Amino acid sequence: MSKVVGIFYNPRLILIMGLIFPLLFKSQLRGYYDKYDYRRKRHEINIGAGATSCLTDLGGTDMTLIEINQKKSTKYLKSLYDIDLAKTKYVINAAYLYHLTNKLNFRANISYANISADDQQTQEFYRNNRNLNFTSNIFELAAILEFYIKKPSTGNRYNLKNSFGKKIAPKFLSRLGFYIFGGIGGFYYEPMAKNNLFYDKERFTNIDFKPINTNKVKLRELHTEGQGMANDPAGFLNGETYSKYSVCFPLGLGIEKAFSNDMGIKVELGFRYTMTDYLDDVSGYYYDRDAIESVYGTTAATMSGTYSGQLWHYIGYASDGVYPDGSNPDPSLGGTNVYEMKRSYTEPGYQRGNPENNDTYAYLTFSLYKKLKSKTRAYRTISIHQKRRIKASF
Repeated sequence: MSKVVGIFYNPRLILIMGLIFPLLFKSQLRGYYDKYDYRRKRHEINIGAGATSCLTDLGGTDMTLIEINQKKSTKYLKSLYDIDLAKTKYVINAAYLYHLTNKLNFRANISYANISADDQQTQEFYRNNRNLNFTSNIFELAAILEFYIKKPSTGNRYNLKNSFGKKIAPKFLSRLGFYIFGGIGGFYYEPMAKNNLFYDKERFTNIDFKPINTNKVKLRELHTEGQGMANDPAGFLNGETYSKYSVCFPLGLGIEKAFSNDMGIKVELGFRYTMTDYLDDVSGYYYDRDAIESVYGTTAATMSGTYSGQLWHYIGYASDGVYPDGSNPDPSLGGTNVYEMKRSYTEPGYQRGNPENNDTYAYLTFSLYKKLKSKTRAYRTISIHQKRRIKASF
């Protein structure tokens, strides 16, 4: 019995318990009052703006895909190496939030953005030679759930002062909050491009075509990859092409800084994984230029990029004795059935994009938020859970 009593009279134990109990009590007391505090101001509005980027088939890094794959750091961040920072554009957004619980919010989000990419911005051979470009406005509506990993704090609720005149609050009056989010949305897009392709004038007259033309052309209606035409590799039905509308899945994280119980700012990084590979009008393979022109006109044939780019001398061997169209047999080069021809790597059937991966776009936004007071009923509900008796002493 004496040993048990001795334990409770251990000075070290008493000191440790004296330090821990107040912290636990403070934590429990704060948790008790924060538990239902969200009901006071369940409604919130956000307004913000920021920068956009996209990961599509166009533009990107100067490195080749092989060089990217060789980097050890690209195992999980491979896509970040291919972002075209030179074509960063803008986004404006607004949102309504409803605080479902203390840590879970529902958000209805609306945004208007512009994204862009250009093969002229990269020195990687095949992309630069392809020389395609695009820009597109995006109008997005999304339903999102936010989950707080850590709620922001503004310190002491009433900024009370102690007997020395100092505020009873943390050293920094405001601590940061962190949250993650995910959801589903729909968006409208319309890819456009400048006429800046180069063609061999001796082969293609390109009526009404002006290189480095600043006027943008809407691409979807041109069927630049032969969408909906005979033997379309993308498999569109006759006369059809991709839709102007698609689905996206917002996913990201945010940091919140509270200035008061009502207002603050948020910095948010959000990725949009889409269900389309045509944000930039590029997905599959080059299609026959003359066939496109016969159905959709000269502008469509020009913007397809088929047979554009620089011409390169190619030497091959016709093992079966059949020479490709446009080739020039030249025995002086040595070997059997040797031929020479010019290629641009943009002939029909050559790869124009990567149909195996859908396009992605991202927002980095800075927003102001304002919480709105709930109705009287909410106050009554809170009061039920926050009643306490205060004993006055004199």
